[in-house]
Amino acid sequence: MLLDLIYPRRCVVCDEVLAFGEKGVCPECEGALSFVRQPVCMKCGKELKGRGFDSFGAEEYCRDCMRHERSFSGGIALLNYNDGTRKLMAGLKYKNRRGHADFLAEEMAKRHGRKILRLRADALVPVPVHKKRRRERGYNQAELLAKGLSRKLSIPTKKLLCRVEYTEAQKRLGYEARQRNEERAFAAADCTGMKRLLLVDDIYTTGATADACTKALLAAGAGQVFLLSMAIGIGRE
Repeated sequence: MLLDLIYPRRCVVCDEVLAFGEKGVCPECEGALSFVRQPVCMKCGKELKGRGFDSFGAEEYCRDCMRHERSFSGGIALLNYNDGTRKLMAGLKYKNRRGHADFLAEEMAKRHGRKILRLRADALVPVPVHKKRRRERGYNQAELLAKGLSRKLSIPTKKLLCRVEYTEAQKRLGYEARQRNEERAFAAADCTGMKRLLLVDDIYTTGATADACTKALLAAGAGQVFLLSMAIGIGRE
């Protein structure tokens, strides 16, 4: 309570100071965040909108996952990547709003905690950033998210991955370019004996990063890898 007075919480969307007792989102921004709802893609966890997908398999997989083979076994996503989510993620990644990670971890645990626990994972594994980017930013947002989930769900966080190549920003690249960009970017520590790992990332778009991280973990001995995404792109037509 005292900390809230000294360091008032801010809305994760508009960044305005919240009234005392308010958490996460101010009343004006309550509708700005779109939480993923069923039905979802059985592979990446993306919400299936019923538009822009082939009729065959539309109730099971999004178009991207029907087109491209995935290395991870399944995924759970929290938010659709709309304008409100974009502002939230920009605050977390570029404006040092580390408290946004607590909000996201709390919402993920509240909405999907039981499903996550049923996976009986050995560890949460944050997607790493290159040491150069970490120096610039001061932290790895995926690591903050993983540690927040760890506190909520009592699943240990293990930094089993490292980014060994500094790659250009992904957001303007297409699927094939992203795949090439990420192919050799990650290395994993020994995962022998780990039957199931939960890869934690902030934003899922084409799946190139998730695939590259998963392949590194599987090559290091992991049995299965599932993906936890805080935000996920809307299905492309």
